[in-house]
Amino acid sequence: MNMQETNTDITPQTGDPWEEIRALLRRVTSGLEQPEDARRESDDILHARARSYAREAVEVHHDLLERDDLVLFTLGSDSYGIDCGQIEEVIPLQNLVALPFTNKGILGISSLRGLLFAVVDLKRILNIPASELTTMHRVLMIRHDSYKVGFLVDSVQGMRSFNRSELQELPAEVHDRSRAYLHGLAKDNVLLLNAAKVLEDTLVTGVERSGK
Repeated sequence: MNMQETNTDITPQTGDPWEEIRALLRRVTSGLEQPEDARRESDDILHARARSYAREAVEVHHDLLERDDLVLFTLGSDSYGIDCGQIEEVIPLQNLVALPFTNKGILGISSLRGLLFAVVDLKRILNIPASELTTMHRVLMIRHDSYKVGFLVDSVQGMRSFNRSELQELPAEVHDRSRAYLHGLAKDNVLLLNAAKVLEDTLVTGVERSGK
C-alpha cells in the first residue's frame, strides 16, 4: 500500500471535512441547550436549595447564640450550674481562715498564688444545711473586676452545654430565700445559679453596710 492509497482511504467522501466538524459541534451544542421551561425549573430548584441552606445557617447561628457552657457542681444532694464564662478556675479548698464580724455569706479568706480572696459559702446563701469541710470541697474562682472571690461547693461534676430556651421555672419546693439567687431549672434538674446576685448581696452590699 502506497502513500497515495492511504490518503484516499482516510479523506472524507462528502466534501469539506471542516463542515462535518462544524455540524458535529452544532449537534453537541444543541444537546446541551435546555428549553426555556427546563431552565426556569432548574433555576427554581437552585434558588429553593439556596434559601433552605440560608435558613439552616441562620438556625444554627441562632442556636449557638442561645447556648452556654455550664460548670456543674453539687451542694448537698442537689446539682447546680454556673456559666463557665464567670469562672476563672477551680481549686481545692485550703488554708481557710475564718473572719469574725463579716457578712454571713462569707465563710473566711484563703489565698491563691499569694493573693488573698474571700470564700463565699453558697450553702449559707441558699439556705442549705452545712456540712463538715474536707479536702474534697472545691472553690470556684469567680471573675470580678473589683473583688477576688471564690464560691465554696461540695464537688465539681464537669461541664455541659445548656440552651437558654430550655430554662424552666423553679420547683415549688425551692426555698423562698433561695429563689432570688437562681435563674431557673435546667435539664436534669440542674439549678442555674445567679452568680451576680450572690456577689451583690455578699460582697458589694456587705462592704457598703460595714462602711456605714
